[in-house]
Amino acid sequence: MRKVIMDCDPGHDDAIALLLATRSDEINILGVTTVAGNSELTHTTNNALRILNYSGVSDIPVYAGCEKPMMRGLYRLTGAIIHGEDGLGGPNVPAPQQKAEQEHGVDFIIRALRESEEKITLIPTGPLTNIAMALIKAPYIKDKIEDIIIMGGAIIDPGNITSAAEFNMYVDPEAAKIVMGSGCPIHLNTLDISMKAVFYEDEIEVLGACGNKISQVVCELLKFFAGTHVEHFGFYACPIHDALCVGMLIDPNLIEYKKVFCDVSVNDELTRGETVADLWGITGREPNVYMSTKVDRELFVRMITDYMQRPYVSKTI
Repeated sequence: MRKVIMDCDPGHDDAIALLLATRSDEINILGVTTVAGNSELTHTTNNALRILNYSGVSDIPVYAGCEKPMMRGLYRLTGAIIHGEDGLGGPNVPAPQQKAEQEHGVDFIIRALRESEEKITLIPTGPLTNIAMALIKAPYIKDKIEDIIIMGGAIIDPGNITSAAEFNMYVDPEAAKIVMGSGCPIHLNTLDISMKAVFYEDEIEVLGACGNKISQVVCELLKFFAGTHVEHFGFYACPIHDALCVGMLIDPNLIEYKKVFCDVSVNDELTRGETVADLWGITGREPNVYMSTKVDRELFVRMITDYMQRPYVSKTI
């Protein structure tokens, strides 16, 4: 069973990633850390608590992390135009009974890695601020990191916040550059595959008809998310970007990868947050990232539909 820390900014796709991870027998979530991104930190922390509480999860602690990027203000629109004003538009998910822990998210990441006898996988699905800050504050933790599975970047396809950049990388490019250059094992799931791993309208309806409250709330999340994609991207289909980072641990056949050298643009405002990959080995730089190249969309849809019908089973020992 893989020990993981989920680092997120819920966000519809972050919420579904959390639900998928909590339903998986292959994953033991040690804690959830939150970061500003799709919405302000108060919202993303509350949303993580809301979705866990709603899904019957009360034994996974949540830690609020960084409230702004390392060297910049939070992007002024955050993700409100896609995710709603509080980051989780659509369904009526009640206020949580659980509260966030007092310990800062970055300090929890460091402590968990330091104290663990086994290596831990980090799954950041928002801006990489918390991960970069942990690596700066305690560089020795790298030896305890099994993998960093990132949702972010766009290599071949255009970005979703500028033509060059994907949102998570754009919000905190300095943090992304630090993580990419850290020497840690990294799997990078980019828009190149996540925009192809979509639920179509009939598949959303099938999910909603499954007859349990988790499937229903995910159906409502997808309908809201798909609706904003019509308005801003011109198509009615719903990518669940972040859940791919969890899905690849459940079934390694979900995503194919190629190891390349990858870096992030930080100094040029025109290309801020652009993920630049040496696809042909021209630079001679040592490959540092497993870059996603292909996704099995049908497998992903079946996985989400199946796992949303599963109960939560606590892995607390």
